[in-house]
Amino acid sequence: MSTPGFPAPGPGAGITSQIAMYRATPVVLVNSRFLIGVTMICSILFAFFAVCMVLMVFSIFTTGGGASGGNLYNAFWWGAGALAFGYSCPRLWILSRAMANYRVTMDIRGAMFNLGTKKQPFDLFLAWDQIAAIRHKRVGNAQQYWVIGTDGSQAIFSSYTFFRPKKVARLIAERTGLPIQEA
Repeated sequence: MSTPGFPAPGPGAGITSQIAMYRATPVVLVNSRFLIGVTMICSILFAFFAVCMVLMVFSIFTTGGGASGGNLYNAFWWGAGALAFGYSCPRLWILSRAMANYRVTMDIRGAMFNLGTKKQPFDLFLAWDQIAAIRHKRVGNAQQYWVIGTDGSQAIFSSYTFFRPKKVARLIAERTGLPIQEA
């Protein structure tokens, strides 16, 4: 026997009418197509900048002055910039292509995480009463979140998975009635 003011312990404890209302509303969370497009355009621009910087290195040596100290210094920095932009170009392209496929679907039954690629899918379904904890940790320059199931399964997403991972974690926390714990 429990009193109405104190929820019974265990899975699903503390389910209020507000949480039940959140669960009844299906939500599909995907990344913004606009931001994915901007990331892809930046990738193409980075490739263009890398080519221009390589051409700048060649123009330093083909114009007058030869291999003097100042020309070598300038060529080194233009080459380093070309290398940085050239390395960033495919990384941004791969990141944007991957982010276009990530999604979380929340409905009355639970949360379905699609966090894989088309070639290597990673689908995980967690019913609302199977979610044991939601954890957050800052890892380097990224916000990382873990949604941990009672059976030990985990859905891990970060700011490299979703542009706004805190919003995803907050929506899951609202539907489960669990707080987001700092890891």
